[in-house]
Amino acid sequence: MRLRYESGYLFTLRVPIFYNGKTSTVVVHAFEGGCQAPNHTRIDVEVRMNGKVIFPRGATWCGIPGNHSVDGIHAKELVLSLIAMKPGDTDPDYFKDYTEDQLEFVERYGEELNMARLDRYCDPETGEPRMPKRRR
Repeated sequence: MRLRYESGYLFTLRVPIFYNGKTSTVVVHAFEGGCQAPNHTRIDVEVRMNGKVIFPRGATWCGIPGNHSVDGIHAKELVLSLIAMKPGDTDPDYFKDYTEDQLEFVERYGEELNMARLDRYCDPETGEPRMPKRRR
């Protein structure tokens, strides 16, 4: 896979999406984007669906606290929550720079992406990201 050799590549997430009787896959590539103040690492995100780039690399990003792995459960949960966020979930100004295609994407698929996030990475009782299993 070509991406694994790109500078800063961290991980890829694939989320099947069901809409209007069809199945598509949202593909999310995450890249280390450098340090953010204070003590956070930026993760730049690229989002594709059906071969079309919805969010180009770096157009949207999140910050992982220094005490978390940049490719662990917490990071993957945060990346999925980032692309699942839709109008009404946060301040409307957050979406002011979104294109029409990006707004349509989050409005149409945000809920399903959020459900995938909860199912994959969160504790069903608390909704918080699961803690990684410790090796003995």
